[in-house]
Amino acid sequence: MAVPQTFIFAGPSGSGKGTQVDLLKRFLLKNTPEIPQYSSYTGDGFRNLMNGTTFTSHLVKEIQNAGLLQPEFLAIYLWADNLVKNITGKEHLFIDGSPRKPAEAVVLDSAMQFFKREPIHLIDVQVSDAETKRRLLARARHDDTEEGIDRRLAWYKTEVVPAVEYLKKQSRYQFHDINGEQTPEKVHADILASLGL
Repeated sequence: MAVPQTFIFAGPSGSGKGTQVDLLKRFLLKNTPEIPQYSSYTGDGFRNLMNGTTFTSHLVKEIQNAGLLQPEFLAIYLWADNLVKNITGKEHLFIDGSPRKPAEAVVLDSAMQFFKREPIHLIDVQVSDAETKRRLLARARHDDTEEGIDRRLAWYKTEVVPAVEYLKKQSRYQFHDINGEQTPEKVHADILASLGL
C-alpha cells in the first residue's frame, strides 16, 4: 500500500473508532513512512468554534448546550475548508466524524472525486446499542446520560447509517465491516486483515 489511501471511519459514539484511527495511523507511519498523513476530524472543528468569540461560536454553543445537532452546512464548511487548505494528493487521508447525514455524504463524495481520492476505504466499526450504552455510561462525560445516549443512538440510526449506506453504493468505496465488540488490539488486527495489510 505504498500509494496514498483514504480511510473513512464510521461507528456510533463509544465504538472506539477514534482509537482505531490512531492505531492505523501509527501502523502506516511505521510501514509507509514516506507518505505523509492528514486527518480530518469534524469534532475538533466544532470544539474550536465553541471556544471562539464570534456570533457563529455563540450559536454553535447554544446548539451544543441544548443537545441538538449542528447544521450540515457548518460540518461541511469545517471539513471542506480543512481539505482545501491541506490536501496535496500525496498523503494518507483519515476522515472521522463525517458524514453525519445523507446530504453531507453526497457532498463528501463530490469532494473525494474532486481530489481524485481512490480507492477509498470505508471502515464501519459496529457495536450493539447495549455495548455502546455500557461503554458510554462507564466513560461518563457530561452528555453521557442514559437519555443523551439514547438520543445519540437514535440519531446515528436515522442519519449516519443512511449516509454510510449512500457511500457504500458508490463503486469507489471499499467497505470494511468490523466487529467493534472486541479488544482494541483485535479490532485493529481485523481492520488490517480486511485492508490486506
